[in-house]
Amino acid sequence: MKEHQAREYIFEEKVKRLLQDNNYITIVEEEVPGRSGYHDIHAYGKLNIPSAFSYPTRIVCQYKYYAKNRVELMHIRDFGGAMADISERNYAIQGEVGNICDRFQYAGCFFSATSFTKEAQEYAWAHNIFMISLERIEVMQPILKEIDAFVAGLSETIINNITKEELIEGYHREVDENEILPESVIGIVNGVYPVMILGKSGWTAPVFEEAKSSEIGRAYIDNVYRNENQFEVNFQLNFMESSAEFSIPVSVLEKLMERSDNVTKDHVIFNIEIPYLTAKGRKEFVSLEVFLEGFNKGDYTNKQVSFFDF
Repeated sequence: MKEHQAREYIFEEKVKRLLQDNNYITIVEEEVPGRSGYHDIHAYGKLNIPSAFSYPTRIVCQYKYYAKNRVELMHIRDFGGAMADISERNYAIQGEVGNICDRFQYAGCFFSATSFTKEAQEYAWAHNIFMISLERIEVMQPILKEIDAFVAGLSETIINNITKEELIEGYHREVDENEILPESVIGIVNGVYPVMILGKSGWTAPVFEEAKSSEIGRAYIDNVYRNENQFEVNFQLNFMESSAEFSIPVSVLEKLMERSDNVTKDHVIFNIEIPYLTAKGRKEFVSLEVFLEGFNKGDYTNKQVSFFDF
């Protein structure tokens, strides 16, 4: 394997752990074939809260951890081709059976340790590929630095000959993550787009408790801070007893704001629903209103949304 592949293998394990721990998605370690063959995808996510009027959803993920480079159009295009082939397997002929019973709805999500170029964002949106970048997430930096340091400490001979399993085992043996691994949930922005919301371990407990005591399942945010570059916007949510953050690609934010079904109120840039399972297995949602002081929904014009001066 190459050095960037070693980082990606460890990064993949960290992301899958974060997805599994939020109790909304179960990671299934199983090959995901396409109509033409396999695409080196060895696991998928299964939603624990199903949706009516659709086949069960499988989340197929791609993971990239470049040292400096961003995810470019060619990476998203390649993943889009794999997703199309996987989706078409629903109609593949197996032996004498042409209308197979094992049907699923596949959703593609691209996780990256760096941001996405604008061209990659536009293509991903057009082809229903979701993007989650962890580059600007402060609580992820200790993990990313540990991955960098561990891989940098491996000799070229070891990297060229080590297996993925040996790499992961060696990382877990050498690196103690107990104090630095963040806690995450999946939020759904305006009922449309997924974001991974991360904070220090234990941040969700007071938020979920407040939502449970609310008649409308809402947890109230004390204040919101926002910063951005030309590729993505980062939001920090501060609650009374905890804080968390997430990033969203600039192109996606603009398109979400322009949607005809965007019903956000003035000062509320969007709503987020966080689905989760309780300890007793009940399916619940936490509702958040992400607001920004000075934001007025009627004031912006096309292409000004993500560069609005607050």
